[in-house]
Amino acid sequence: MESVSTALSRVWPAELRTDRLLLRPVTWEDGPLLDELLTDDRVRAHLGGPVTQDRVVARQAAYPTTAGAFTVVRVADQRQVGLVTIGADHRCEGRAEISYQLLPVAWGEGMGREAVAAAVTWWTDAVPGGGPLVAVTQKANRASCRMLEAIGMTVVDELDEHGARQCVYTPAGGQEDSDLRWFRLLAERRDAVERHRGAQARATAAGQDLPDDLSALAPEELARLCPARHGAYGRICARVAEHTPGLHLGRAQDGAWIAWLTAADA
Repeated sequence: MESVSTALSRVWPAELRTDRLLLRPVTWEDGPLLDELLTDDRVRAHLGGPVTQDRVVARQAAYPTTAGAFTVVRVADQRQVGLVTIGADHRCEGRAEISYQLLPVAWGEGMGREAVAAAVTWWTDAVPGGGPLVAVTQKANRASCRMLEAIGMTVVDELDEHGARQCVYTPAGGQEDSDLRWFRLLAERRDAVERHRGAQARATAAGQDLPDDLSALAPEELARLCPARHGAYGRICARVAEHTPGLHLGRAQDGAWIAWLTAADA
C-alpha cells in the first residue's frame, strides 16, 4: 500500500462540485477565511479552542501548498464558507483522515454534509490505493456525529485525545472497515505482548509495595521514584542528566504497578 502523501500527490490538485458547493484547493487569498475558522469560538468549540495568531499565520502559509486541502465555496454567492482536508492520520501509518470546519453562517443547511460526502466519494474513487479513511470527532459533538452518520459513516473505534472522548468513523462496509479493524486488533495484540514482557522482565519486589495513590508515599519514598516521563508503560526513561532516583515505574496489564531498579542486580 502506498503512503497517503504519495497517493494524494498523484491526484492533486483537484476540484469537486456539488449542487451548491465548489471544493477547490486552498489559495493564498483564503487567508481571511482560515483566520476566521481558526479563531472563532463556535467553530473551535470541539477542536481544542481558538488557536494563537502564530499558528494562524503558520496554517495560512501551509495550506496553499498542502495536497488534500480544499476550500469550500458556496456557489450561490461565491463566498468561502469552510475547509475540508484529507491527509495522513498521525495515529496510524497508512491511514488517511478527513477533517472539516464550516463557518456558522453555513450551519444548519446541510452544507457540511454535502462537502464531506463529496470529499469522501472523491477519495474512494480517485485514490483506490490510498488506504482506509477515517474521520475523528468528539463524542460530545453530536452535530458532527450525526452528519457523519448521515453520509453513511460508522463508528469503528473510540479513543481519548486532547482531554475528550473521540469517535473514529469510517465509510460503512468495504475494505476500509476491514482494514481498520485489522489495524486495531494488531495494535491491541502488540500492546498486550509488550505489557506482559514489561511486567515479567522488570517487576521487582519494590513494585509489590507501591500503593495505587503515589501521593500516599512518604517524602523519602517519593525521592526514590524517577520523575521523568517513561512512555505508556514505564519502559523508557527520557531523563539524561541528574538521574539519581533508582526506582522506575510502569503498569502491568491488570493495571497494577510494576517497578524495576536501575542497579545491575535488580
